[in-house]
Amino acid sequence: MKTINRIIGAQIAVTLAAGSLAFLLSENVHAAYSALIGGGIGFSTAWIYARKAFAARSEEPKELVKAQYRAEVLKLAFTVILFAAAFGLYREVATLPLLLTYIATLAVYWVALLFV
Repeated sequence: MKTINRIIGAQIAVTLAAGSLAFLLSENVHAAYSALIGGGIGFSTAWIYARKAFAARSEEPKELVKAQYRAEVLKLAFTVILFAAAFGLYREVATLPLLLTYIATLAVYWVALLFV
């Protein structure tokens, strides 16, 4: 769980940095909020995945694989719901900062795997 917490912490840090950068570059609060929302979607769904995937108590490989699949389906469902909510509820959403920050949080995960 220690590695997972570090990865999610790094995703949160990237989210905050991207939100600040979006505001500094555009001087538009909606761009900053959108970046924070995109990053929030990225790290919150990663957290949901981690909690569900590593909740399996069994040592059986079959059960562990099932837990991974269930966690991935749950993560995908929450990702769709959160993006729909972002675009549906926040009318001033800035799409580019939202998507770039979401992608940056995913990149943190893949980069972190190189150092684990």
